This record gives sequence, C-alpha cells and structure tokens, in this order.
Amino acid sequence: MVIAPHADDEVLGCGGYLLHQVKEGARVVVVLGTIGGSNARQDFDMRLAEAQKVNERLGSELFYLFKNKDAILDTVPSLEITAKLDQYIEQYRPDEIFINYRSRHQDHIKMYDCAMASMRLKEGYMPKLIALYEYPFVSDGLDIVRGGKIYHDITDNIDEKVALFNLYASQVKDAPSPLNESGIKSLASIRGLECGMEYAEMFYVQKMLL
Repeated sequence: MVIAPHADDEVLGCGGYLLHQVKEGARVVVVLGTIGGSNARQDFDMRLAEAQKVNERLGSELFYLFKNKDAILDTVPSLEITAKLDQYIEQYRPDEIFINYRSRHQDHIKMYDCAMASMRLKEGYMPKLIALYEYPFVSDGLDIVRGGKIYHDITDNIDEKVALFNLYASQVKDAPSPLNESGIKSLASIRGLECGMEYAEMFYVQKMLL
C-alpha cells in the first residue's frame, strides 16, 4: 500500500519499486489524500482521469479520501483522515506500507502525521515494512529525515517510471522545477551513486519486521 497526499507523489516516490512489485505478482493499493482543488491545474475531473490512467498502466488499485482538498488538506480534522486510512489498512492488511516523508508542504505534513498515526499497533496485524518515500523536492533544504536508508535498483525501469509520471501531464513542469524527466532522473542518479547502481529509489525505514 502506498499512501500519498496527491496523485503523482506515489510515482515520484516509489514508481520504480511499484512497477517491479506488480510484475512479480504483488497486489498494489494506492490511497491518495485528495484529488482536485481550486487551482486550474487541479481540476478534479482532469486529475482523476490522469490518476486512473496511471494506475491502469501500473496495474494498481486506486482510492482517494477527499475531493478538491489540494493545498488545504491541513484543514481536514486529523481524526477524519486517520479513520479513513484505518479502514483501508484494515481491509487490505498490506505487507508493506509506504508513506510520504513530511517535507515542507502542508498537505504532505498532514498526510504524514495521519498516516503515522494509523501505523500504531493493531491487534493481530503488523506490516513487515513501514517506510517513507521521497520525491524530487528533497534537495530543497529538507531537514534530516529519521530512519535508516534502504535502496531499490530501478536502472532497468527508470524510463518506464518517467513515462508513468508523464501521464500526469498537468503536473509536468519545466526546469528548474524537478517535476520532469530530468528532475526524476537526477535524483535517481544521485541515489544510484549512493548504492552502486545507475538509478535507484531510496526509502527511510520506520519499522521492519524480519
């Protein structure tokens, strides 16, 4: 299960890993905090159609918690968000759960806090892995993220990851924004250098059950 504030964060953060997992037969569930907002680039119907195309191509199941809360997800009571996440987690009981790191965006902060609240111990269930994924704005002076690092080699599917993100056409931006092919590959290249691969994704382990 991937928990993401917005439609595109899941691809930016762990698109390569998800592509590999689906090919290996895993069931992937994507839960978005919100789709749509007041900004023209966040038109609900357009953003929903993009997300559906991405998840159809990826082979994942798509859900969203709220409509038209982009940039104002922090105004939703935490109890409402956490309760909805609890329902999906209880329904699917995923082996692995990936959550966005907190970053500096108010929606990301809210979604991270609520998702981590949903990671509290539950009777009879504990995922084998709880990890945070990153996205290209990691270079923007982000404070150190807690958790040990794990890497996943995406050298063989970096172009497929980029193609997935490009289906979110409304979200692609020109440089110097990192929300484009160059930005995605640049971050993946840095992570690859850190683990001896050409391209990689990095995750921060919050809890792991061996």
